[in-house]
Amino acid sequence: MLATHVTFGNQVIVDSQTITEVSQEGMSTSVARTFFPFSWVWFSIVALATSLLAAHRMVEGDIWVHLRNAQELCARHTLIHHDLYTFTSAGAPLINFEWLSELPFFLAFQAWSFRGLLAVEVLLLWLTFGCAYYLALRRGADCADAALVTIAGVLLGSYSLGPRMFHFGYLCLMAVIFVLERFTRTASGLWLLPPIFAIWINLHASWVFGFVVLGLYVGTGLFDGRWNNIVAERWSSPDLRKLLLATVGSVAALFINPYGYRLVRYPFELLGKQRAVRDELTEWQSVDFHTFWGKLAMVMLVALLAAAWFSEKPWPLRDVLLAAFAVWAGLTHIRFLLFAGIVLVPILAPRLRLLAPPDDNAKPRPWLNLAVTAIMAGLIVWAYPTNARMQESNDSQFPRDGLRFLQQNHISGRLFHYYAFGGYIEWYAPEIKTFADPRTDIFIYNGVLADYLNIVGIDHTFELLDKYKIDYVLFPVDMRLTYALDHNPGWRAIYVDGVVKIFERVPGTKS
Repeated sequence: MLATHVTFGNQVIVDSQTITEVSQEGMSTSVARTFFPFSWVWFSIVALATSLLAAHRMVEGDIWVHLRNAQELCARHTLIHHDLYTFTSAGAPLINFEWLSELPFFLAFQAWSFRGLLAVEVLLLWLTFGCAYYLALRRGADCADAALVTIAGVLLGSYSLGPRMFHFGYLCLMAVIFVLERFTRTASGLWLLPPIFAIWINLHASWVFGFVVLGLYVGTGLFDGRWNNIVAERWSSPDLRKLLLATVGSVAALFINPYGYRLVRYPFELLGKQRAVRDELTEWQSVDFHTFWGKLAMVMLVALLAAAWFSEKPWPLRDVLLAAFAVWAGLTHIRFLLFAGIVLVPILAPRLRLLAPPDDNAKPRPWLNLAVTAIMAGLIVWAYPTNARMQESNDSQFPRDGLRFLQQNHISGRLFHYYAFGGYIEWYAPEIKTFADPRTDIFIYNGVLADYLNIVGIDHTFELLDKYKIDYVLFPVDMRLTYALDHNPGWRAIYVDGVVKIFERVPGTKS
């Protein structure tokens, strides 16, 4: 009697027992061992698309305060524990939860200016999506389908591209998934998890996602069965003990950080107390399906439905739950569309047939593959923007000339400014104390952010400007506050360009 079996990724379930194997037949022809496999050609296309999208999103307001933080760390050889930059929150205790991520960006900017920032960002994205692409191949996807789904994932998360610290966190996320995937095949390698989490917590607060993934791998292995096309297999007792021990070790590793338990507690404070962040900042708001990224999210949902409907492969329970969590996170907060784009690549790619299947009998052409990949690499270098081009793009969004005006005229006094300009001012004009900056939490706790929102919302605006004894206002030319100041006799414009307008309080008058 022949044994019954079903294919489960790279696993074969035989008579309810899982034989973990990675055979040449169980993998795509894309990863056949050749001198230079065709899969590298497709990944070079992924790398080119990623580079172009990353360069397009280089105007980023948060990066400047991170550069200033890293500069302070390198100069003082100690982490920041109190606010040094603003007059509204001077001395307020704070946690720089991204201190380790800031250093590579700072060093790259010091060495190569904007091109350095882009280089760090692109490298992080290549590594992260490269891991997702490779994992899709390991699970049986054709390299062309895997590449197209990976590009779609990059495009889906393109709202959050730019020199952002959480790119380090998502690279750690893929490292955790890789370790867990390897453990399902070989029952080894879990010792790597605690070091990954020890590094991750010092890079970014997204380490919480790592424990969600770890919890799903552990939790879904507590069940054994099949429900229609969904399959779960119970961990053996030794493997479960290893997973629980690795989980405990990973939790303990979180406390290897310079802020102690406060850094571990930080992301939960964000969820529980910082409602203003989630309500007022665009990237924390839910997806609007009328926008470009909302339409991409709709495509993501359609792809998931198509994979669920047409794929004959059984769905591991952990993949079902992980995909559901990724979709929920991405739709709830637009900044997490990047998380969804990364996680869904190895889940969807093996189940979608986007292009014609490859000819298994085709003769490998490693030298042609190398030549095409070299062409893609040449295009990446050719399309890499110059510092001057990125500086010009940045200057079109930030008050470079306005700051020069303040500095050249030795204008001092309390300055109220557009929120996104805070870090930029702190980096390029450190002698000017700012009103607020992207380190949002401290300004929530002392009420500064609420007052800022009221000022720009024209709600007791002039009373609040008086409260903070504001002498100057630097704001974009097309904002409501700019219009209000233009029509108030207590303020007069002293500078204007295509980006900002600077107002000065008229002596002897009230707003």
